[in-house]
Amino acid sequence: MAGDEKRSVDVSLLDIRVGLITEAKKHEDADSLYVEQVDLGEDKPRTVVSGLVKHIPLEQMQNRRAVFLCNLKPAKMRGVLSEAMVMCASTEEKVEILEPPPDAVIGDRVTFEGYPAPDLKTDSDCVAKYKDAAMIIEGKGVVKAPSLKNVQIR
Repeated sequence: MAGDEKRSVDVSLLDIRVGLITEAKKHEDADSLYVEQVDLGEDKPRTVVSGLVKHIPLEQMQNRRAVFLCNLKPAKMRGVLSEAMVMCASTEEKVEILEPPPDAVIGDRVTFEGYPAPDLKTDSDCVAKYKDAAMIIEGKGVVKAPSLKNVQIR
């Protein structure tokens, strides 16, 4: 492949699902990390470690619905195995957890309208998108950031 050719990315390979943070606490060995138990509609909850302490108060993490990238290779973060990643819109100053539409059910798979994802961002209406395709829960609505517009999703 020539150096200036763009590599094709198939966003359908991303396992992004609606989850519920059933419990969140500060990591025992890292002041900047939370350790969350997340219900993703599977047999048992997954442990997720996230660096959101400086951005989201602990009480706002409890019983919170969010969108999670689920097919990352599990990785230890300061000794705790993280089995997914909470998806957030962010700027240098602010981070917001992406919110599924109200009718979304725990475990619902997120897809990209018209696409089977490096260009993940929010648009001017806070809608999470890959390029120009909205991140949706089919038949239930779009995934959005609460207020961050035109920013990257990481």
